[in-house]
Amino acid sequence: MFKNLFSKNEYSSKTGFFKVENKELIPIDELEIGSINNCIEKIGFPTNHIYTIHSFDSDKISVLGFKTLTKKLEFVLAENKSKISFSDVSKAVKGIDWDFEYSDLNIEDILQEGIDYENFDLNFVKSIMNLTKEDKELYKSEKLGLYLQFENEILKAFTSSEWENSSTKWLKEINEPMVESMVKEAKQFHRNEIEAMEEVNRQTKALMNVPEAMKNEFLSLHENRNGNFNFHNLVIAHYSQECNQDDFLFMNKGRFNKIDESVFEVGKFKYEFDNSRELIAVYEK
Repeated sequence: MFKNLFSKNEYSSKTGFFKVENKELIPIDELEIGSINNCIEKIGFPTNHIYTIHSFDSDKISVLGFKTLTKKLEFVLAENKSKISFSDVSKAVKGIDWDFEYSDLNIEDILQEGIDYENFDLNFVKSIMNLTKEDKELYKSEKLGLYLQFENEILKAFTSSEWENSSTKWLKEINEPMVESMVKEAKQFHRNEIEAMEEVNRQTKALMNVPEAMKNEFLSLHENRNGNFNFHNLVIAHYSQECNQDDFLFMNKGRFNKIDESVFEVGKFKYEFDNSRELIAVYEK
């Protein structure tokens, strides 16, 4: 009975923001700007460590802020600085569609933002998901179905725990030694297994776009010294597929000669990029 009575106590805040601690609403009466980001920093988090949800179905709760990738509530913003109770908050939380909020796409965006900001350290990530150590700095989240690669305990990359995309699985079924050779080559030049598998996945996806596949008329022009074929370069060189310079350098990491800031040489061809870092020309040597 006392718990029920307590939950109906109403709280007010000069800014409309409340910090949440042990089911208590603690008013945040002073903020420099009064923005959501300012509130997040006030309660001690980087802005991308909190996931915000707008509560459109509540007439008292405007925004709920959770520790990202969890359901741990950290702050509340009242609608129009109105008085609110924890019952109002609980009702708003119950209306959240968590499958939508933490969809695969949103999870990828959250993790990528952490990588971009370089502030998803190992301790923080362990606080928001269960991790199993797979290798020196490689961890797996069974729940999310992801491998996470760290460097100096900072998240640097992630990928599906299945490693292979649909095109790589397809090629592996019909020519497993070919995929193994591609993986072996990629591992020589990339920093970790995640990046190596990303290259292989992109190569097999490019193969799907090669006319007549292994019988293509230009195939022999893109065979490298490892005996593998660079399907990515084949497609951009002969079939006018758009390519960004960063993607090109990733796919040819350790295997290109830099002629100048915009021209790179791989095998029998030179690839030129414009000021926007987009491919504009391919020349045969």
